[in-house]
Amino acid sequence: MSFFDEGDEPRTAVTRPRARRPGDARARSAADDRTLLARRAGAALVIVLVIVVAVLGVKAILNGQANQAIRDYVTKVNGLVSTERSQVQQALFSQLDNAYNASNPAAVTGNIQQTVVQEQQDYHTAEGWSVPSQMAGAQRTLVLALGLRYEGLQQIDANMSAALGVGSQDSAIRSITGAMELLAASDVLYTERTRPLILDALAKAGITDVTVPASTFLPDNGWLVPATTAQRVLGFVPVSLGGSQQAAGAYGHELLGVSGPNGALSATAANVFALGSSGVSFTLQVLNSGTAVVHGEVTKITFHSASVPATCLDVRSTIPQTLPAHTYQSTLVVNATSTCAQFYNAPLTMIAEAQPLPGETDKTNNYKHYLVEFTKG
Repeated sequence: MSFFDEGDEPRTAVTRPRARRPGDARARSAADDRTLLARRAGAALVIVLVIVVAVLGVKAILNGQANQAIRDYVTKVNGLVSTERSQVQQALFSQLDNAYNASNPAAVTGNIQQTVVQEQQDYHTAEGWSVPSQMAGAQRTLVLALGLRYEGLQQIDANMSAALGVGSQDSAIRSITGAMELLAASDVLYTERTRPLILDALAKAGITDVTVPASTFLPDNGWLVPATTAQRVLGFVPVSLGGSQQAAGAYGHELLGVSGPNGALSATAANVFALGSSGVSFTLQVLNSGTAVVHGEVTKITFHSASVPATCLDVRSTIPQTLPAHTYQSTLVVNATSTCAQFYNAPLTMIAEAQPLPGETDKTNNYKHYLVEFTKG
């Protein structure tokens, strides 16, 4: 091999790597950061959207539940108002209408007691309701209105026996009229507060397909006038309430006799009674001897003595109504007090009276005289 042959071998080229410029690395790093931020922003947006959708969904569910609770409350109010109207209000006033002339007065009072029981149940039922917060104000006034009605019915029930003739009739009628004022107050409360508050809550909730019932317990304001109440319950107005005592026809009463604790009083001998803390009861038998119905016949017992004061023993009562040819009993109780004690063991003249009516021609049979004496019982 010659020297020149060595020169013909090809040379191997050596390529050296180029050094990266610092600017290229920084550009690629910034691009990667932007991509990462974009991905993170996208993920955050997705999360936010999921949260918003979830919140809106939960809110829709809660709103639906709240609206359903409002609807359920109004449904309960509707049911209670309907029950109260049919089983209490209508039943009560049907019993009060001409109650005095009912064939069975005991049944009247019993039926009225049932309305009291039903109203009590309605009242306590409403008290126990769990109500949505939107109806809290309406619920308070509803319970208050029902409480007034329950109280009014109790007062009517407590006075019906007296109104039907067992006790002070005019006082009972006044008390019943006072109870009607409680019922009227309950109507105002429900109409002016309860119902508007329910309607307002429905409007705020956007509920438009629900009706709210009216609730008027008192049929009319005539029940707020004692004379009108008396006319409706009794069929007449007692004299003490401004009514007329007389009707068309001839007028007259006759006092047939007087009985005491031991039977009929003697008209010829002294009648001696032990007067204790419970008093002494005398019963007058009074006959309507005329042809007219009389309202408010007054009966009296008065005492007279020339030696001792005895007028403190005087008593009076009223027979609400007497029919021609019918006999009635009027019981009067004589009582003494610590300031009325000088009459003991002294002879007294007792005069029993069925008060004569204006226009009554024969008044001699309206009175009976007895000699009595009281001892300390």
